[in-house]
Amino acid sequence: MTDSGFTDEAPGRPARGRSRVAGRSGDTPARPRRSRRPSAALLGFLVLVLGLVGFAGWAWSSRVHADDGAAFTALAGEIEVLDRSLTPLGHSAIPPCRDSADGRVTRTYPPSTGPQAAELVGYLTQKGWTQDPATAPPTVAHLTRIESGRLLTIDVVARSESSLVESLVAHSPASAFGCLGR
Repeated sequence: MTDSGFTDEAPGRPARGRSRVAGRSGDTPARPRRSRRPSAALLGFLVLVLGLVGFAGWAWSSRVHADDGAAFTALAGEIEVLDRSLTPLGHSAIPPCRDSADGRVTRTYPPSTGPQAAELVGYLTQKGWTQDPATAPPTVAHLTRIESGRLLTIDVVARSESSLVESLVAHSPASAFGCLGR
C-alpha cells in the first residue's frame, strides 16, 4: 500500500502470496475445478428415449403409408373393374411414393372406339362416385370418393359429354411423411 492508500495490484487479481480459494494459506496452490461428466445411466436413458421416439415415428409413418397404399389399391381395383366393361387402349399405374407423394392410374381410350363421356360418368356415379364441377376445360367430369380416409379423384377428359372419352386420370393422394424412406 502506498502513502496515499492505493495498492500496486490490478483489480480482480489476488495479492501475491494469497490463495484464490478462501481458507487456504498463501503457499498452497488452488486446485482446478473438475468438470462433471454425464453418468452411464443418464446416457443409457437418453439413448432409450431417443430410440422410443424413433420407433414411434417409424411405426406412425408405416401406418400412414399402409393407409395410402390401401386407398390406392382400392382405386386401382375400381379402375380394373371399369376396364372389364370399357376396354382401354393403353394404361399405366403409378403407386404412391414411386415418383411423388401420390398415386395415379391413367387410361387412354382410342379415338374411334372409346366409351362416351356420359356413359363413363354414369357408370362411375352408379359405383358410388360423386360428380363435382370440372376443374379445367379439357376435363368434362371430376369425380370424388373417400377411401381409407383419403380423397380419391377421377378426371374424365373429353371434348364434351356426348363425345368419346380421350383419357381417364384417377388420383390417390399420399402423405409425404408416409413416403419418407420409401
